Amino acid sequence: MALILLLLAAAFLLVERNLKPVILNMAEAKSTALATRLINEAMNEATDGRVDYADLMHVICDEAGRVSMVQANTVRMNEVATAVVNAAEERLQRMNQEQIGIPLGAAFGSQVLAGSGPVVPVKVVPVGGVQTEFHTEFETSGINQTRHKVYMTVTAWIRVVIPTQAREIEVSNNLLLAESIIVGSVPESFVGYNPDGDLLNLVP
Repeated sequence: MALILLLLAAAFLLVERNLKPVILNMAEAKSTALATRLINEAMNEATDGRVDYADLMHVICDEAGRVSMVQANTVRMNEVATAVVNAAEERLQRMNQEQIGIPLGAAFGSQVLAGSGPVVPVKVVPVGGVQTEFHTEFETSGINQTRHKVYMTVTAWIRVVIPTQAREIEVSNNLLLAESIIVGSVPESFVGYNPDGDLLNLVP
């Protein structure tokens, strides 16, 4: 009898050791999808209908009317960044209320067992603050035209916790904030956004 119990205990430990990494990976995938959705909702909520190209960028022309410089409106960009961060952090704080679980049968990789067995609870906790970053892109668009796009990247960190194991992961999402067609070639200079408040002279 003792031998049978010992063998059962050994089998349980073997299955547990082999399945936990699989369960943690599945929990990470589910948590990443959830966090990405929440961040995307926050970005859309904070920017929808409130941001356009003229808000973020000033197009400066020379005496001949040619575009010579594109300058970032750092004040407005800081306002947008703050709104997105606040909305994202508020939504991510609600992740504890989300019911996430991995059916134990899903860890075996079988479609038959995918929804069976006890559910392993998954807890998702935000770690640190949300960060934002702006970046732009110039691309040729037709004859003598340049398309200028302004993107925002939002990055957050979350901790995925299952019984006896945890993992911290980074979640990022990109959003095209605004774009415009500039008549003429790519501007000779671009004065970009710096979160520290300084202006950077960059050549695209």
